[in-house]
Amino acid sequence: MNERMKLNWKGALQKYLPERIFGALEKLDDGFSEKAEEIRLRLARPVMVYACDGGHRVGADGKPEDKELLITEEDLDSVYRAVTGKSPYAFEDDLKQGFITLDCGIRVGLAGSAVISGGGIKTYRSINGINFRIPTEAPGISEKLMPYISEGGRLKNTLIVSAPRLGKTTLARDIARSAGSGRGAASCKVTLVDERQELAAGIYGRALFDVGLETDVISGVPKHLGVFMALRSLSPDVIVTDEIGKSEDLEALREVANAGVVMISTAHAPDLKSLLNRLFFAKVFDERLFDAYVSLSASLGRVTVEQIHDATGRALIESPFLL
Repeated sequence: MNERMKLNWKGALQKYLPERIFGALEKLDDGFSEKAEEIRLRLARPVMVYACDGGHRVGADGKPEDKELLITEEDLDSVYRAVTGKSPYAFEDDLKQGFITLDCGIRVGLAGSAVISGGGIKTYRSINGINFRIPTEAPGISEKLMPYISEGGRLKNTLIVSAPRLGKTTLARDIARSAGSGRGAASCKVTLVDERQELAAGIYGRALFDVGLETDVISGVPKHLGVFMALRSLSPDVIVTDEIGKSEDLEALREVANAGVVMISTAHAPDLKSLLNRLFFAKVFDERLFDAYVSLSASLGRVTVEQIHDATGRALIESPFLL
């Protein structure tokens, strides 16, 4: 797998964390810090750092498993006020989805007692958990996959399928970068529809990571609306999104197909068989809206291509390979 790249998450989080918590995280070994994917704060429980090998408790002196650093209500309140700029109401649209995206691209997930209004989350009465999810870039990770999801230099409609934290977002981002820069496929106009500001790892349409020379970013809008916006105004050759599965997404997929535009997207499921047990994806499959289904696993390490199926469900590779 190509070298992974992360932003300086310690520097990015310093202004949001109480001094005692940041002080402990700052003392973490550099090698361990580079592997960090999530920083979790849970009420009355220790600070946890998650990497590909699981969760690690952080001690007050920065050493995992030593002198546990327990999170208090004051800690969580301080962090919540810091990430919302002391005005949660300014983040109502983000809070409806249960997270806030910082201007450095880090996504802040929230757990707690929510206030419901109009069928959705308006704000939180109290917070009992906060998760900082650190975006990762792996330039070139899609290179080995390109021959299976392109033909004559043109990308095929592709759905990347995997369980959480196995690299599907990182892979989708790099496919956009490759297509938008003519690496492994013919250079073309790409639109990245980044509903959760995670694919581009940025905010307000400004990409933190390299998403391609000819790639435009639409962020902060529901995927189906972003897709229609792209088709109407940006004349893309390829549209890349993350995590489809809502009923509105089906009509958007149909519109993309009717327009002759290539669609690259992702979905949560351990494999194709499990995916097709869900009515939404059974319809997608029956209508042949994707030409390739790429299933990821960790059987050889992250990110492993476990299997690739064509539009009819036929397996295309004899054994898994690591990206």
